[in-house]
Amino acid sequence: MDPRHSAQDVLRCDLCETPVPSMYCDICHIKLCIPCVGVHLSDRSKEHKVVSFEERGSTTKCPKHPTKICELHCEQCSIPICALCVSSKEHKEHEVVDILGCLTTKKEAIQRDLQELEKTIFPEYQTAASNMPELKTDARKHSQN
Repeated sequence: MDPRHSAQDVLRCDLCETPVPSMYCDICHIKLCIPCVGVHLSDRSKEHKVVSFEERGSTTKCPKHPTKICELHCEQCSIPICALCVSSKEHKEHEVVDILGCLTTKKEAIQRDLQELEKTIFPEYQTAASNMPELKTDARKHSQN
């Protein structure tokens, strides 16, 4: 049985079949080993975004301009947009911010919410849950009377 067609085979570079590629093109969705990155980037027919394999999927393609990468965030529409979208009439006079800054801000807000959940809300629910058996017993006694 050919090991390249076995379910137990490792990931391979899509250009040269080298095992365990360390890079990934988020635009073309192909796995790349280090020597093949230069070969892939030399294809100037379209834009490329090569990232480490662990960071794959971190790049957002523009829904309206599939060959462009979303590097900005429209605050009014609350969507990622590319540079071409900014110049369109749809986002005229909208506030546009860097997408990484927007993600950092949202990540910090989520972190604060998580801390509030862990320190305030979760202990209250634990207390309420520990009182449930006692409340059930009281309810049974009351219904029997």
